[in-house]
Amino acid sequence: MGIPDPARRIDDYPHQFSGGMRQRAVIAMGLANNPALLIADEPTTALDVTTQAQVLDLLRRLRRDHGSSIILITHDMGVVSQLADRVLVMYAGRAAEEGPRQEVFHHPSHPYTWGLLGSVPRARAPRVRRLPAIPGSPASALAVSSGCAFAPRCRFAHDRCAEQPPLAGAGHLDACWLPRDRRHELRHSLDEAAAAAGDPGQRSVVVPETEEFE
Repeated sequence: MGIPDPARRIDDYPHQFSGGMRQRAVIAMGLANNPALLIADEPTTALDVTTQAQVLDLLRRLRRDHGSSIILITHDMGVVSQLADRVLVMYAGRAAEEGPRQEVFHHPSHPYTWGLLGSVPRARAPRVRRLPAIPGSPASALAVSSGCAFAPRCRFAHDRCAEQPPLAGAGHLDACWLPRDRRHELRHSLDEAAAAAGDPGQRSVVVPETEEFE
């Protein structure tokens, strides 16, 4: 796990380790039986950037040296972009989008994924006063809509969203009723509205008529 002098430190207490070392100790427990599948739930939470990079490098090395598959559960899109081969975006316990990492990050097709990626600051992008925010509040697990779970927060929700969309597609899947040939245009309209408003959290979007989605 890369912890110096392991023979001595094996007897140390948790408070004698840094956050990154404690994370490594937990990973060591998970790998003790050389599993074919490692489930890593938020392995970099509350770690500084340097320690986070060390943990990610460790996961890559373990995958390479032991051949283990990894299911990474995280809200950090930066971590996903560095480690994942395939991405599954979930909202309210339901699959919203699934596909190869490059496809999901460069050609996202679900409005929730648009919101997730839009809220990530980019070093090379023009500076904004506020980062874009997804309107509304997260859905309660006790009261998820029988239709599209994201519809109450979606700027493009329409009548058909009362029915739950299936996860469909070829290789790059999504659960959304919006016409696929208009996704790029609709996502671009969000970006334009955000730039014009100057305050992404208060931007408005012109939603096309419902008939156009049927």
